[in-house]
Amino acid sequence: MEAHQAVTATDTRLYGKATARAWDRLYPWLTRRAAWLDHDGPLSLIEGTVIRLVVEKLPSGEVNKPV
Repeated sequence: MEAHQAVTATDTRLYGKATARAWDRLYPWLTRRAAWLDHDGPLSLIEGTVIRLVVEKLPSGEVNKPV
């Protein structure tokens, strides 16, 4: 993945440091399966934004994972 296009970080009371990174204009490689199985012609290009949020800790004490 390329370098992020936007990043922000803030300190929170419940989660410690929270960092969000965003990548814009990304798109998946579509294949002729599932919803695209019966599609005639070239497959569509669907752009989107990916946002990754990482926090230092969870209030419940569970292991935090990026989302």
